[in-house]
Amino acid sequence: MENKTLDIIVLGATGFTGKCTVKYLASLTREKYWDVTWGIAGRSKDKLQGLIKELNFTGFDTKNIVLVESDIENRESLRRALKIARVVINCTGPNTVLSPPVVEACIECGTHYVDISAEMFHILSLYRNFNKAAEDASVLVIPSCGYAAIPAEAGMIYLDRQFKGTLHTVECYTDMKIPKRAYIPGRALIHNGTWTSLVYVLENFKKHLALWKELFPTPIEPEPEEMKKSFFHRHNRQTWFPYPGTENESVNMSQRYLYEKAQKKPAHFKAYTTMPLFIHFLIIPVMYIYYYMSYFKFFRKLLINCPRLVTIGYASQKGPSQKMRQDTKYNFVLNGKGWELGADLNTKPTKTMSIKVSGSDPGYDTTSVAIIMCAITILKETSNMAKGGVVMPGAAFYRTDIVDRLMHEGFTFETTYQREGNGPGLTTTVTGKLSSEELAYSDVEQKKGK
Repeated sequence: MENKTLDIIVLGATGFTGKCTVKYLASLTREKYWDVTWGIAGRSKDKLQGLIKELNFTGFDTKNIVLVESDIENRESLRRALKIARVVINCTGPNTVLSPPVVEACIECGTHYVDISAEMFHILSLYRNFNKAAEDASVLVIPSCGYAAIPAEAGMIYLDRQFKGTLHTVECYTDMKIPKRAYIPGRALIHNGTWTSLVYVLENFKKHLALWKELFPTPIEPEPEEMKKSFFHRHNRQTWFPYPGTENESVNMSQRYLYEKAQKKPAHFKAYTTMPLFIHFLIIPVMYIYYYMSYFKFFRKLLINCPRLVTIGYASQKGPSQKMRQDTKYNFVLNGKGWELGADLNTKPTKTMSIKVSGSDPGYDTTSVAIIMCAITILKETSNMAKGGVVMPGAAFYRTDIVDRLMHEGFTFETTYQREGNGPGLTTTVTGKLSSEELAYSDVEQKKGK
């Protein structure tokens, strides 16, 4: 990490998510993290200068922002951007296509890497192809540091610390509140780039499942019977089904890492989602059709080249309006069950706790805040993290204050229900700073619980 002139460089800074990230980073370094130096990188110098003008227009001082013209397809220009920074925030996409050369260059340049990927095949490919090299080079490669994993992974960290015992199972119920006006066709909900990444998820879904079986052929522990549910099930008077995001695999990989590297007893995790019943009969069948049709090259081209047509306007080049983004809310409710501190782990678990992680604008503001806080945590707390390797967020940030940082930037973490043994339940809201005792308790708990 020697001869690094910048703390952070944002790659793909002129894209839709990249711009959101850069604007938030500019605000953050002006108001709180004055000591963090940063720059932006992209293929077009004109677009980079245009972004600087946008920042100037909104009142930011841009004289210390470094601009680096860098093309992912040009190895030397890519290395030129990466070798000057301690951490790269990769906002390019689709990740399956564009990110591998960035990760390879990061390992060569000794630069830590974070991205916002929700493409599981990409994440597993990074683990297979670069984990050993990243470990040897003491470079952290942490994929999925946006909405796709951070609310669930940070929620697991928060739940584990508040639980003050040994978690056995966690059922996560995630619900997105979209304004009713968004149901009208033509109202953009996502940007074209987000849609393109989803097309790659559909295209590579079978490869993703095959690679998972290759890398992780057996579970760490047998799945508890109470975690086995039908595809649709009822909970709190709503119908839920398995969440189709990266959370299940991301948390699983984090739990595996902590089990193998820190001998922490793994928690079994499953995520579910819901939506209004009439959408069940519209969206789910369409997504199944698109999934099977995406195996045909001509149809993939149609999905990528004509997003507004195939999504009836829900994806667009301009992306969702600022008001639409801010009015879109999300909740992750994590229901944990396990044993009290020092209990016999061979007995039936009786301690329960529920926590909720919530916020707004999941696709863009939440993603921007999350990835920046991940990058800053690497800068500030390297000694509390793994030395290197491809590591998922829940394991990478397990012993850091990532939850505290997220709390201060708009994420809400609440303890909503707790019951110890056969005692009464209680409801509380906890949004303050975690104490050093809470940060450290789980190490003691795991040693006693083994």
